[in-house]
Amino acid sequence: MSTQPWALSQLQLFVTKRERLEKAIMKAYTDSQDADTVIQYVVAVLIRNALCISDFSLMCQELVREILLVAEPTDVLRKFAPLFRDFFDSEKEWEQVTKRLYKKTKEYHRYNNRVSDCKKYLFAKTTPIDELNGQQYKLVSTFEDAIGKIHTWSLRDADKNASAMKIDAVLELLSSLTIFEKEGVRRFVKLENSEIDNCTRHIKIRKGEIVEESAQISASQTEAAEPSFDFSTMSEEERLQLVNLLLPEGVVLADTRREGVRNEETKERSISEELGVPEKSIASTQEIETDSGAITTLAKEAAEAIAAKAKPGNPQSIYKKPKSEKQKEQEHKDELLREANKGKPNGKKKDRKRKRRK
Repeated sequence: MSTQPWALSQLQLFVTKRERLEKAIMKAYTDSQDADTVIQYVVAVLIRNALCISDFSLMCQELVREILLVAEPTDVLRKFAPLFRDFFDSEKEWEQVTKRLYKKTKEYHRYNNRVSDCKKYLFAKTTPIDELNGQQYKLVSTFEDAIGKIHTWSLRDADKNASAMKIDAVLELLSSLTIFEKEGVRRFVKLENSEIDNCTRHIKIRKGEIVEESAQISASQTEAAEPSFDFSTMSEEERLQLVNLLLPEGVVLADTRREGVRNEETKERSISEELGVPEKSIASTQEIETDSGAITTLAKEAAEAIAAKAKPGNPQSIYKKPKSEKQKEQEHKDELLREANKGKPNGKKKDRKRKRRK
């Protein structure tokens, strides 16, 4: 890029908004009268207009007409003039341009054919802004410069629906411009890669004010969002691991399955005593989970059975104070003693009867 004070930078041409950019280009021509450079500025804007969703069409239309109708013919003007046919409403004026710049009609057609592939993409309509649903995209491309060094160039506000053929043709035109330099080295010489990236910004706070409030999630949505587990497909080891993850820090999971079995047996004995039902009949109604081997008790069913047997008019029969462990052990010993004495002769009873007779 030229270091002249009137020269426009790459950043100005591809970032500045339309109104300011148009004024800057017109001022550059007024200060310099450099038609070759200024016409390439407008070509750069045509490239931007083809790849972006913002409107930069017919930029500096009157200035372009003036340059092509008045400025001294040059190879640069001949090269890019076919791109500006739509800037002229009158066919007569366009014929005047072609006669000034080209010696013969064949020469014009030769230059026109060189840019014909690009022209059909250069002026094609881009995606309307409202169809992007607030999303923003940028075109990121890598080029090789005049000395073979690779550099990256990005263009904001890009059209996400631009085809690969269009991008290739339009950026090929960019590589034909000679106005972009860095330290005297021409930058856009050969296109290497190009892609369109989503660069949508989600602004939460601007100038200390909250822009977007966080959405309130209903209880039903929260429940629906919670992950569900199919425990039937998990092994016992996997279940234990899951429980360990959910336990509070410092709490260790102990294997209480055997203790649980003992407790269940004790409960069954107490239930059988309350109902007067043999232990085997209760045990037969017991369910076993085949997946984990853990015993599932029927405490609920047993409680319902007790309530059914109890007399409705007697509050004492509805509720009984639970027995202590010592009472249960003593009752268990008595039960064993009774079972042991069943097969023995009643010697003690006979001795008692004899004593009573005496």
